[in-house]
Formats: sequence, C-alpha cells, structure tokens
Amino acid sequence: MPLIKLFLVVLVLLILIRLKLEIGLVLLLGAIILEIFFPVPLGQYLQNFLGSMFSLESISLVGIVILVLFLGHLLQVRGNFSRMVDYLQKALREPRLILAIPPAIIGLLPMLGGALVSAPIVEEASQRWSLAPPWKTFYNYWFRHIWEYCWPLYVNMILAAAIIQVPIMRISTYQFPFTLLAAALGLIILFRQVKPQEAPAQETQGKTLNYIALSLGAIWPILVIIFLIFVLHCSMLLSLAIAVLLTQIFFRLPIKERWQIFKESFSWKTVLLVLAVMAFKGVLEKSQALSGLKSIFNADGNWGYLLLFIIPFLLAFLTGVNHAYVGISFPILLPLIGQGSPDMILLMFAYVSGFVGILLSPAHLCLVLTLDYFQADLKDVYRIMVWPVGVIFLAALLVLIFFRLI
Repeated sequence: MPLIKLFLVVLVLLILIRLKLEIGLVLLLGAIILEIFFPVPLGQYLQNFLGSMFSLESISLVGIVILVLFLGHLLQVRGNFSRMVDYLQKALREPRLILAIPPAIIGLLPMLGGALVSAPIVEEASQRWSLAPPWKTFYNYWFRHIWEYCWPLYVNMILAAAIIQVPIMRISTYQFPFTLLAAALGLIILFRQVKPQEAPAQETQGKTLNYIALSLGAIWPILVIIFLIFVLHCSMLLSLAIAVLLTQIFFRLPIKERWQIFKESFSWKTVLLVLAVMAFKGVLEKSQALSGLKSIFNADGNWGYLLLFIIPFLLAFLTGVNHAYVGISFPILLPLIGQGSPDMILLMFAYVSGFVGILLSPAHLCLVLTLDYFQADLKDVYRIMVWPVGVIFLAALLVLIFFRLI
C-alpha cells in the first residue's frame, strides 16, 4: 500500500538521521530507497535522479546558496551584522526582540535557504545571553518563517492561487491570522526562555528612528536584494549576484582577503546537501509514490478531511520544499477544495497542514542549513518546536471543525 511504503521511507530516513549521518547523504540514500519501494526502469530512474540533481533549477539553487553564504560571511567579517545588532539594541526598549526582528525582516525575502542570511545576526545578538545552539536555531528558524502563511511573494502562495484560481490576496486574508499566531507563539517562547535585560540608557532614547535607519544601512546589500526582487522583479539569483557585485565595488578589501572570505564561506557539504534535496524531490515526484496516494481515500465524507491533511503533510515532510507540496498535492485535492469558487476553510486547512510538515521536515533547506550553521542537534530543536507547531495545527483543525464539521 503506497501510504505504508511512504511511512517506511520516512521511518528509514529518520533512523539514518538519528545515526548522525550527514543529511545530504541521508537524502541520497532516500532517493535510492524510493526506487526500492516504488521501482521504475533503471534508465528512467537514473534520468529522474541525475536530471533533478543537475537541472537548471538545482544549479541555480546551488548558486543562490553559495552567494547567500558568501554575502552573510562577508557582512559578518566586516562587522555589518555586529553594527546592526548594536543599533537595534539602542533602538529597542526590549533587547530580546533583537533575536526575533532580524529573522522576521529577512523572512520577507522569498529565498530558499534564506535563514542563513539572518543566522549570523542571531549568532551575534545571542552572545548577550550565551544561548545554546538549539535555541539559537529555533529563534532564527521560527521567526524566519512566520510570513509564509500569507506573504504573497512566496512561490507556494503564488502556486496555490494559480491552481485554485482565486486572487492571492484572498488567500492572504484568510491565512494572515496564522502569521499572527506564529509570531505570538515565538515571542511567548522567547520571553519565557530568555531573561530580560536593562533597557537602553536614557541618552540613547528619543533617537529610535535614527538608530533604525543606521541598522538598516548596515545591511544595505540585503535591502538591495529586496528592492531588486520586489520592485524590479529580478530573479533571486540575479538579485544576489548584483548585491554581491556591489559589495565588491564598494567594500575596500584586498583581493587576498576577498578570496579568503569566499573560501571560508564555501562548503562542499552544503553543495551536496542542496543537490541531494533536489534529487530526492525529483525522484519522489516522478515515482509512483504520489500517484498511488490518489486512490487511498474516497474524496467524499469525513475521509476527505483526512486527505486534506495527509497528502500535503506527507509531501511537505518528505520533500521539505514549499512549492513541491502545493504544486503536487493541491491538484489532487481540487475535488475537495474546489476551483474558482473554492472552500477557503478547506484550502486553509490543507495549506497549514502542509506547512506544518515543512516546518518539521528534515529535508527543509532552511532547517538543515541552520542546524549546520549553529551546530545544533535536530532532536533538541524538535523538542522546542513540537508544541508551537502543534498549536498552529490545532488552531487550523479547530477552525475546520467549527466551520465545517459542527
């Protein structure tokens, strides 16, 4: 039965991760395991595997991640992130917000692996409290993703609107409360776990806007990226390339130092991780694993509500890619959700079910790259994440029950 086989694939992957194998290697093994459970002719399998791993999208993603790592390391080495944190400390009466606001601001930037951009900022800010790696990972990862329920520039939102044939702002309106809930849950955990410190000295108060401007000026390359993507609609790769090029023009550094910064930021392990994620996703999408799920449930009655959860969640958890779970599961769910005039409650439940899977997915680039950056253990981060993720899913389930089952 396809569902049982998929659960076995998940179980094997989690066991391999538990054995502390590199996640990139685990995902490559996962792609092989999929061929065992859902066999296709060897030639087709190799075409799916290699074609997905070395596709233009995969190579572009590798370029994006390399540029993100370089830009983040460059800004960290030059002290830009340190200055941003210093200015924010003076601007904010509540210093703990420094652990939340930078990831949230950068979260407005739709970028695969984008948590790497804010990770150095959180690392710098966390020195005041000597936070353990799992907590730094959680704050950076959680606040980076509070917008994806409603921000209309994310690919998963754009795909959902296109598939369901409904204005994207209508989806944003229905799902915006989950962004508020996610932000509130993150702040509750932050304020309970991190001890308060004294507010800024009296002489620094009254200059809030000035310090905010200075803090944003310290990360001007990131603002350039946001401008190029949001205003000029440039691609992510092109925007990053332009921003990095501008830093090389305006930052006066010796060639030797520039090359040293690049070498320190580059990681073959990270490149393998990105390629492995794409290979695993491609093999999964083109196997019989997903098509077999269509016949598991009858899309009538209460079984259909289970379908709204299980399909997006499984796809999201297995691939760790937002547009993958939306692009594959939502067409399957059209008979339930509707098209043109969809049931927005059912759409919301399916979307949140999938995004819960994204947040927990060991294949999610933001999670695995942040874990790698802070050298944190996945199970320790899971212990922190399990209850806020559970609350978000429970809220979606209660909305479904109240408006559709009672």
